[in-house]
Amino acid sequence: MVKSVLLAQLSEEQSLMWHKVLSSHQIEVWAAPETEDLLKLLDQKLQSKQILPDLIISDIGIRYGGGTSLLATELCKWSADNAPELKVLLVNPRQTQIKEVEKRWATRRGAISLLPKISIDNLNSAFEVASQALEIEVKTEALAIVISSLKRQQGLPDRGSVNGKNIRQTVTEDLARRMAMIPLMVMASKPEIESSSNLSSQSPKRQLALDATISQLNLYDTKIDLDQTGAIARQLFTDNPLLPALILHDLGNYVGMLSRRRFLECLSRPYGIELFTKRPLRVLYEQFQSETLKIDGNIAIGVASQLALGRANDEVYEPLIVHQEGDIYAVLDIHDLLQAQSHIHELATNLLREQTQTTMFQTEKMASLGQIVAEVSHDIRNPVSAIYGNTDCLLTYIEGVMKILRAYEKEYGTSSTTISEILEEVDWEFVRLDLPQVVRSIKSGAKYLRKLVDTLQSLSHMNDHATPELIDLLECVESSLTILSGRIRNVQIIKNYIDLPKVNGFSDRLIQVFMNLISNALDAMVNLNTDLKAESDSTWQPLVMITSAIAEIDDCTWVSIKVADNGLGIPKEIQDRIFDNFFTTKGQGKGTGLGLAICYQIITQQHNGKIILRSPYLNNNGDMTTGTEFEVLLPITN
Repeated sequence: MVKSVLLAQLSEEQSLMWHKVLSSHQIEVWAAPETEDLLKLLDQKLQSKQILPDLIISDIGIRYGGGTSLLATELCKWSADNAPELKVLLVNPRQTQIKEVEKRWATRRGAISLLPKISIDNLNSAFEVASQALEIEVKTEALAIVISSLKRQQGLPDRGSVNGKNIRQTVTEDLARRMAMIPLMVMASKPEIESSSNLSSQSPKRQLALDATISQLNLYDTKIDLDQTGAIARQLFTDNPLLPALILHDLGNYVGMLSRRRFLECLSRPYGIELFTKRPLRVLYEQFQSETLKIDGNIAIGVASQLALGRANDEVYEPLIVHQEGDIYAVLDIHDLLQAQSHIHELATNLLREQTQTTMFQTEKMASLGQIVAEVSHDIRNPVSAIYGNTDCLLTYIEGVMKILRAYEKEYGTSSTTISEILEEVDWEFVRLDLPQVVRSIKSGAKYLRKLVDTLQSLSHMNDHATPELIDLLECVESSLTILSGRIRNVQIIKNYIDLPKVNGFSDRLIQVFMNLISNALDAMVNLNTDLKAESDSTWQPLVMITSAIAEIDDCTWVSIKVADNGLGIPKEIQDRIFDNFFTTKGQGKGTGLGLAICYQIITQQHNGKIILRSPYLNNNGDMTTGTEFEVLLPITN
């Protein structure tokens, strides 16, 4: 029985390498659509009694249910609960080496192992792990051929090159330049498309959705047996000028594909017509058979396009074999695939335009909400200030009344039956002790509420033309912690403060900076804390450390505020992009990708300062700590 492997959320490079090495051992390979919930897809296959793959090779950050699970715990749990025979092999493409403790973590969750980023150097060992899970024998010669092919692709320029640059690389760079223009395109109004009779032929393409699969495209299923002559194949191609390839069968079993291009190349050789039209196709196929890309019909159009364009230059225009349910094979023309991909790109551009407009509406709504908050906070501030200001007077009055009552008690006693009953009814001894404490508690609450209202009012009155003033950075940090107090529950806040000189700046904008930094630190540890609590032996405690200091950098004196956490940290490969606009590592609907970009703009452009990212970082003891640290540096005003 043919083994099958599902590739989930791997990059194009990683998917291609896995596809080549698995296909060389006659293993069926298919990839899960990036836009589809993998767990939902597996549930559908299970409920419809479809054959599940024997192995899933998954990125450790696989997406599910609109979000991400950093540790792919849900996938392993689903496999253990619903299909114990289905094995999961996790891959961390952000690391070149995996520690033993990380492998033990993966196996505890049900995965067979955790592999690093696959390359030519470790492809052999990675495939051995997969082959053991699939219970197949490693074919040394086939594996060597694949590795040799990959080395050639990464070596000298191919014969299809221009000025030493691969044609496919040139096209990819041009596509990247076009993609960079999308933000400018989406800001423009949507162009009107004139109706034309010529567009009627494109109506089937317009029915495609963003998550469309290749099974929805125009497929060809013309079959021919290897024992039939080349003349019959020639007639089939002549009768159907659009037919890209023939599906080859041997005794009713699928064996491969004969493309129109390959067939015409053979006939154009010297004596090719005499050699191949009168002989069985088996002769032609055995002499000139080439590698065929076979993909599952449920693969998304975008993923299929990546796999097709990832082939060698002499194979890139060859048709694809589509494996459908019931062991049905069909042929997909590369032209139809790229045309569908172009339509998907157009749909994505339109969707991005709509999302941009929605974001603009949301921004306008938030601006209106900020004005409302300013007005409401102003209305609340007056009664709160009245309560806070009168508590001292109230406490003084209560103490005076208590003093009078004690004098009456001393002078006349409590021998009256009526007075004794009333004192017992109101529990006078308790009231006399607790009443001052109640007033002090009201004063403390009013003080906190007034501080919160003042901070909200300061944030809602941001003025682009405001004049900078001398401010206390530690007060800005404390204001940020006050606003975020509702989120700081199971996280320990450690403050290492020293007295700092005042700096010239805008307090409202710096409060926004520290709010974003502290909020990101809290977000980074919420999911991690949930996962680690599931392990009974875990003693990890989420921490946020805020440190103030005076720093000497580049012969200048700076005020330094560090916000650090003890989470997993930020991978090295994305640290250069962390301050880019719209870049976020949070799940869908949980982040805009603007928080750190705004922080960078406020610190560097509006305050002539610096913001530095370190992950991992050195703690106060000089030890390297796993986690993330952001340091804000502002120049000291002389």
